[in-house]
Amino acid sequence: MKPTCPLVVLLALGPALLGQEGAGRPPITVFFADGTSQPLGNWALSYEYATWPKGESSARGAFARLQSPDLLLGKRVVHTAGTTLELTYVGARARGLAIVDKDGKRNTHKLEAPPGETLAPGARKDVVVQARGLDLYGETLTGGKRSYCLLSYTALVECAADPDQRVVKIQFP
Repeated sequence: MKPTCPLVVLLALGPALLGQEGAGRPPITVFFADGTSQPLGNWALSYEYATWPKGESSARGAFARLQSPDLLLGKRVVHTAGTTLELTYVGARARGLAIVDKDGKRNTHKLEAPPGETLAPGARKDVVVQARGLDLYGETLTGGKRSYCLLSYTALVECAADPDQRVVKIQFP
């Protein structure tokens, strides 16, 4: 079997690995539990999920990600443009979510995992799709790459407990 050229593999994996998933989006401001904040450009919300054949162990699962500028809450899609997302915590685990619109109207939401058909629309019917967590990816003003775990949908994923890494609010322009 002929080895695959690394550049071909990189291009085949798509723009997410090349840092283009957030290109063209205005920068966001991320606020942390320790009171600090950081602007991020070229950002995306990233939903991690696992897939495995029905009837088999989840240990045989494969992991994938869905990148989006929007918040997926259950079967709903919440457009983030012009909103502020606020996360509330019990201990180190996100337990609540509020979205504040441009006019200051605050709506609280239950943390619901996106359904399998949203995360992996082409998945066969004999495959289980399970949401694992929601992360935020982006670039600092100096070009450094950053990722922050926002919440987990399963006990198998833990987000950082350190206040300087725990996101409490995101302002979307």
